Amino acid sequence: MPSDFSVVAIIAAYNEADIIDQVVSELINQGIQVYLMDDGSTDGTVAAVERHLGRGVLGIERLADPDDKGAPDSFDWERILRRKTQLATELDASWFIHHDADEFRESPWSHLSLRDAIQHVDALGFNAIDFTGLDFWPVHDQFRAGDDVRDTFTRYAELAPYDRVQVRCWKKTGGLDLASSGGHEALFPDRRVFPLRFILRHYPIRGQTHGERKVFQERRNRFRDQERARGWHVQYNQLQEGASFLRNPSTLTAYDSDAVRLSLTLSPRYPEDIERALATSQSELEGTKAVLAATKADLAATKGELAATTAGLAAVRSEMDARQREIEAASTHIEHVTAQLTQARKELRARDEQLIAAIAAHRTQIDAMHREIETASTHIEHVTATLARTREEAHARTMDLADTRAAARAELDARGAHIAALVEAVDRRSADILELTRQRDALERSLSWRWTAPARAIGRLFKRS
Repeated sequence: MPSDFSVVAIIAAYNEADIIDQVVSELINQGIQVYLMDDGSTDGTVAAVERHLGRGVLGIERLADPDDKGAPDSFDWERILRRKTQLATELDASWFIHHDADEFRESPWSHLSLRDAIQHVDALGFNAIDFTGLDFWPVHDQFRAGDDVRDTFTRYAELAPYDRVQVRCWKKTGGLDLASSGGHEALFPDRRVFPLRFILRHYPIRGQTHGERKVFQERRNRFRDQERARGWHVQYNQLQEGASFLRNPSTLTAYDSDAVRLSLTLSPRYPEDIERALATSQSELEGTKAVLAATKADLAATKGELAATTAGLAAVRSEMDARQREIEAASTHIEHVTAQLTQARKELRARDEQLIAAIAAHRTQIDAMHREIETASTHIEHVTATLARTREEAHARTMDLADTRAAARAELDARGAHIAALVEAVDRRSADILELTRQRDALERSLSWRWTAPARAIGRLFKRS
């Protein structure tokens, strides 16, 4: 059989440590892979499955953390079903089983494992499988964790009418819906259910203590009202606290696998499904023949088109080669222009540096001229002050020395000559200053001065920064 055919059982569990290892081990032994969703178990459920990781168990997903004080205290079955639906689209498998943690599923053919039986159904063209459910009830209270529950409880009753539909195995497909039926059947477009049911052995209660804990503590009080209103979770409605979970053996049927398989064979799921399937297959066969004839005609036409397409492809390839050469030439030109641009940028940067140096030199000359002008101005101010003091002294002497006018006049004449010499010196210095001022004005009005105006602006910016 092909090795790439795989089946994954998606199991949601809550406190099933006494049976979960048997369920997972049996699935693996029958060639089925397992993906566990734990809904916050507080017993050893997860630990019992972890030992199978990588050896048949694909993964363990915790829907709730039992140590999380903020975890929801209700049993959200719809959320679990929607997550199973999502996993059935994400996991890589050929078929999937919506599986419970307290049940065993078997092939209707004793010589085929569950995986091989599902593959046989797939080969026959069907994409969904129904199960006949058998509830195995305890008739004593002697079951202990580690015991094989199938050997301990061997008597069963048929499922209640609300549980009879068990189309919970399907081929991977789109448009899957598990939630609308409460998980009783996988709904999807073009569903073709195999007419022969498979076997489902269900062990919901494993003793008096287990039943009281499961029903009254872990299940019934946690069912959500909106889900009850949809007719879900009715399996424990008739049970009252204090009642016995142990059944009278006479009210149950002893399990005989051969008898059950024979019964399934004699009473297929829906006899009309067989006729419908045969009619559909015949119709599909006729349609296939017509399609085959049309395909042959199309093939001849396609050969001619292929020849034309080949010629066209050669022309396109030639054009693509020409375009490639153009692209290569353009790339070479771009590289050349880029090199030129880089060189121009270097030259421009060198010229900018020379201009900045020239501006700095002109600024140094102008600063020196300004210092000379300031020195001359200081000297003029000093001479002017000296002249003022001299005039004051002369006026005082004139007033005080009226009786010695002749001598004073002679001295005054001498001083007048000295003053004249000083004035002449001042006039020469003023002329020098005027000449420097004229040179500065001429410089500022010159063409070179205007050309270097932007550079001086740049220099001022550099000086400010």
